Amino acid sequence: MVRLFLCFFLFCVPGFGISQVFGNEDLKANTKSAQVKTISMVYKKEPRRSLTVYYPDGWKPTAKRSALVIFRCRIPEQREYFRKRGMVIVKPQLAGVNSGKLPGLSLNEIAKLPKPRLQVEDTKSVIRFVRKNASQLGVNPQRIVATGTSGGGDLALQSYLNSAFEDPNDDRSVSHRPNALVLYCPAFDGIDIWYVKMETLLNNTKAKAPSFTPYLLQFIKNTTDDYATPLDHRAKLIEFAAKLGNEQKIDESEIKHFQEILKLFNQRDWQLLHPVEDALKMSASRILAKEPLPPTLIMFGDRDHLFQHQKAFVEKAKAQGQKFELKIFQGAGHSFMLQPAFMEPSTKEVETFLKKQGFLP
Repeated sequence: MVRLFLCFFLFCVPGFGISQVFGNEDLKANTKSAQVKTISMVYKKEPRRSLTVYYPDGWKPTAKRSALVIFRCRIPEQREYFRKRGMVIVKPQLAGVNSGKLPGLSLNEIAKLPKPRLQVEDTKSVIRFVRKNASQLGVNPQRIVATGTSGGGDLALQSYLNSAFEDPNDDRSVSHRPNALVLYCPAFDGIDIWYVKMETLLNNTKAKAPSFTPYLLQFIKNTTDDYATPLDHRAKLIEFAAKLGNEQKIDESEIKHFQEILKLFNQRDWQLLHPVEDALKMSASRILAKEPLPPTLIMFGDRDHLFQHQKAFVEKAKAQGQKFELKIFQGAGHSFMLQPAFMEPSTKEVETFLKKQGFLP
């Protein structure tokens, strides 16, 4: 399939009327060709967030198509496939959360950066926006599918499950819950992926570097019983371990062992950006209620580096009585749907699911 939508030209849809609803400053329409129509819209004014809508061929403002909302990922082949199948595709901008530059920032600077919880708020705002403006968008408000890859897959699930984080400006009379979920290699339970458990830290320290046990609180804070939060960047903690070890005349081998233990903290210092208290409220298996999920398809590969976490979530959800469809692709790694061997099979899997649930003809 051809990658589309690299650049677009202005187009106009007679009678659409969307600029009257949102104001001209909120509307930019464009297309690469006469056959592919897109429109950019502001779904949140403060902080300002926009989204791009990709319209199916033959779309009319009076249509009531199913909508596919794609969170924080690039799946252009699938996006184009389902656009051609008649769905209105919505690709929103979310809060810019990026921990890649953290080692070059001070802790005070990090504290001011956008937090992952804002992305959860944004996902709910997007679903509400699409549903509230369904008639202008030409979509069925009861046929909204949320999807995403990796962290985007988890965010799609958060848009349905999460009750902890809300944008105070949202109209809560409008449901934030999508009517179906398609989760590609989702990064469930990020707290278990990125964070260091106190039990692990204590056991490793006592076994390999016991002299550092009394000094642990100079390296971490423990705001919960289960997880440790580093007090600084991992690299700086490792430097501090050498300094403290020399001052306390700790054996060089113990210092090296403890420095290796400190490497348990994620290289991107995710804990510094994403407070443990927030992470717990975004842990999918912890906030999963007994209330049934909407029609849901979960897909991942058995060679995904997150496989154990994905499998753990699936098992817990099943134990709670949740019903969903599950497809595990043999030999597939993370982001499998972009790999030639799995692109078409995964797309067909989604198509079959959506047809069965009445979202596609």
